[in-house]
Amino acid sequence: MCRSPEFEMLVAHAVTLFPEDTVLSALQVMHRHGVHALPVVDGHNGAWLGEVSQHELQRLSAFAPLARLAEILTAKALASTEEKTAVSTPASALLLHAPAQRWLH
Repeated sequence: MCRSPEFEMLVAHAVTLFPEDTVLSALQVMHRHGVHALPVVDGHNGAWLGEVSQHELQRLSAFAPLARLAEILTAKALASTEEKTAVSTPASALLLHAPAQRWLH
């Protein structure tokens, strides 16, 4: 595939999130860049893992502001799988049952 300089510049300046990012840090990135959804990519190889929206992160920030995006994507995948099998559990409910972690500030 021949990549033009314009393509390389767009990719180099792409705004993305990583699985290690928290809900709050993702919201800050979205606010800073004026976007409402962003892709989550693997930090090692740049593979697309999923996407998150500002709306869902704002809802999650009320009770899980330090949840990692990896947890969010896992919960979304589980909820999607369950919807296909006619059992519906919202992603936010899955996070409520996650083991509590202590955070130092």
